Amino acid sequence: MSHKEPKPAPALRPDAVVLKLSRDLASGDVRLPSLPDIALRVQKVLDDPRASREQVAKVVSADAALAARIMKLANSAFLNPSAKPITDLQRALTQVGHQLVRCTAVSFSVQQMQLGSGDAALRPYMRELWRKGASIASIAYVLARHSGAAKPDVALMCGLMHNIGELYFIISDPRRFTEYANNEAWRDMVRKWHPRIAGLILKHWKFPEDINTAIAQQNMPDNERNADGLTDVLVAARALEVCVLQRELLDNTVTEGLAFQRLHLSTEDCKQLFTEVAEQIKALRAALSGG
Repeated sequence: MSHKEPKPAPALRPDAVVLKLSRDLASGDVRLPSLPDIALRVQKVLDDPRASREQVAKVVSADAALAARIMKLANSAFLNPSAKPITDLQRALTQVGHQLVRCTAVSFSVQQMQLGSGDAALRPYMRELWRKGASIASIAYVLARHSGAAKPDVALMCGLMHNIGELYFIISDPRRFTEYANNEAWRDMVRKWHPRIAGLILKHWKFPEDINTAIAQQNMPDNERNADGLTDVLVAARALEVCVLQRELLDNTVTEGLAFQRLHLSTEDCKQLFTEVAEQIKALRAALSGG
């Protein structure tokens, strides 16, 4: 009697993935990634009001790559327009500020989680995920600073983390992701669900509620989400991301949403803002991404 190899289980269709995901969400059975250790240690020392600059520097310097990222950020044209070199880590930490150090530690750790994937087929998707996050973070920082609608460092973190839910779809089932990566129904499903997943991940990581809410609401229609400044900044930054290098795409249709109205940003305002801070956005994006 001949032995037959068992047939591999058929891949789930996108609609079946959505059904399973909705059930997992309802039961609280979604497996969420843990925040990497270095980010936890940086958060802990920054949350301690008794911690000295030396103690913060000691924790950061334990990860040479993170320390180098913070040094690069402190010396970027965005944060150091005088271009006088900063060579001391403690001074760099002061230049960057505690909130931005916290942002950098978390985002750096997530980047390592993404780019450290053992599956070579996934790395291009990971790199693009990170590139887009750094780009939107840079724009969100500038918009928040210009409009005063949100704290710039909080807007920065929103931008960096806005697509962390997409990472969930990659690392939770790499085989299915690579199989469906070019399937339009799959991409639509990821676009629809990744903000809600991101909100769960960030809640699991004990992020502030305003960040969780803004990211969870990022792709909701104007009339269905809360009208808060941080969400408006994130929505506007996402809409403007493609326009930074392609100004011809910036027209009235891009800025007609309620987020732009509440931020008092017209098409002409955005064009002027890009003209004034294009190099700053480029410098901040490069410093955040290590590029």
